[in-house]
Amino acid sequence: MIHPYQFRPCHRLRSAADFERVYRTGKRAGDALFAVNALANELGFARLGMSVSTRTVGNAVRRNRVRRIIREVFRECRGRLPGVDLVVTSRPGARDAPRPAIVTSLERLFDRAAPAPIPEAPAP
Repeated sequence: MIHPYQFRPCHRLRSAADFERVYRTGKRAGDALFAVNALANELGFARLGMSVSTRTVGNAVRRNRVRRIIREVFRECRGRLPGVDLVVTSRPGARDAPRPAIVTSLERLFDRAAPAPIPEAPAP
């Protein structure tokens, strides 16, 4: 049985071409902690790519902490996101930000960069 909150390989952006396509033509939203680029895909489900650098976040322990939180927030939000490719880029504010601030920031940015489609009302 597949758990609905798993972060499976099909939900990841891996190729440089995918990242470049999202950076070049995607919609961008950002704040002091993260920048999120979003581009619609034809798959019908959301995929995530991350760029968390040493320069902005720090050593491996801090980078991995931020990555874990990003993945967790994505898994929780994935059900309400449309078919979209998201690339999350860290900013220096994420280095020392507490977990609740990171979660709030990412949820807000996901909603701004890739708003869920409004369901059509049924015909009367």
